[in-house]
Amino acid sequence: MDKDLFKTIDSVIRKERLYAQVNLMREDIMQRFNIGRHHLNDQLNTFADGMSFPQYINSIRMEVAYDLLTKHPEKSITEIAREVGLTAPNFREQFKRCYGITPAEYRSGLAATDEE
Repeated sequence: MDKDLFKTIDSVIRKERLYAQVNLMREDIMQRFNIGRHHLNDQLNTFADGMSFPQYINSIRMEVAYDLLTKHPEKSITEIAREVGLTAPNFREQFKRCYGITPAEYRSGLAATDEE
């Protein structure tokens, strides 16, 4: 397996904010990097802890959203959801699945910490 290829794919997805495209498909990445489905799946299995393509993209979305929630309290949760390519209800569900609390609960915890 070629770890450099995975690093390049990951870098492009993050730097070009491809994760923010609501309709981002595995095929978009396959075409962009001229690789087949099997090759992309092998890359994810080897270098992304065996995640599927949707799981991988959602993990990036959650990392970015967590950072935005932390560093940009002026942005609404709906704005952040849009920025990472999700609807507000889907964002809430994905965030809770990933972190065990909703984005609003996370935000209120930050506010409580700031007040102490």
